[in-house]
Amino acid sequence: MVYVLDPLGSVISDQYATVGTGEETAIGVVEAGYSPSMSQKEARDLAVSAIKAAIARDAMSGNGIDILTIDKTGIREEGVNL
Repeated sequence: MVYVLDPLGSVISDQYATVGTGEETAIGVVEAGYSPSMSQKEARDLAVSAIKAAIARDAMSGNGIDILTIDKTGIREEGVNL
């Protein structure tokens, strides 16, 4: 479950979400590839694919990816170079 704070200040919970200037592109990738039974690695790879698609089509989406994974074992930070 993820929680998103929308522009009006509402907190919305869902199985997945995208935000930012490239969200319209990214959500298409996520919707096509998401499954509730995904492994953590599959979810990470889907997120990277969605962000890469957004970056390729939206100059405001940035030029790199920072991933923060939080689970029962702790917190891990990873940078993905493009």
